[in-house]
Amino acid sequence: MKHPLHSAVTCAALTLLACTAAQAQDADFTGPALAVGVGTTHNRLEYGGFLAGQTSKENSAAVKLDGSYGIALSSQWVATLGATYDLNKTDFGTVSYVDSGTTYTVHTKLKNHYSLYVAPGYRLSPNWLVYGKLAWHHAKGEFNDSQVGTGETTHSGVGFGLGVSTVLARQVEARFEVQHINFNRKSANLSNGKPETTEAMLYFGYRF
Repeated sequence: MKHPLHSAVTCAALTLLACTAAQAQDADFTGPALAVGVGTTHNRLEYGGFLAGQTSKENSAAVKLDGSYGIALSSQWVATLGATYDLNKTDFGTVSYVDSGTTYTVHTKLKNHYSLYVAPGYRLSPNWLVYGKLAWHHAKGEFNDSQVGTGETTHSGVGFGLGVSTVLARQVEARFEVQHINFNRKSANLSNGKPETTEAMLYFGYRF
């Protein structure tokens, strides 16, 4: 079975290649832009404390809003400043433990996930831009322990990514990127957890 991230990469590459025939004008990739992204994430949560040694893994869909502003640094280089916000929760799966002969489960998700980023890019041609991304992330962890109930944690982290942007039509752009995000470790009850996620996203945006 193909990994969901592999499928997303293949689909996005075919989509971007198919759109090259529809390119309507040269782009400068500067100024304000608003985009919607859809994709998939591979998520991993490493536990410590009472749950030390356990790790949950899960794949989930991702839908994001992205607002950005591109600044020309030279004829070839562009720096983009932006922010994203997840419209859905990120699932990190379930682990189990035994206490006094009874088995309990802990299920965890991330919610209210947003990021601030800088993305320096290089124009390969008038309609194609490759870029790197450095982002600061913040999210709330939402866990449900079948023994003690629900609770929340707060996590911050750093993301590193690579992407490519292209023009689809006048003021309409598409971009595909892959990013890995490492969040910090936080404690709740007698345990602690450190989330990390790798996402593959396809964005469609409008350049104002």
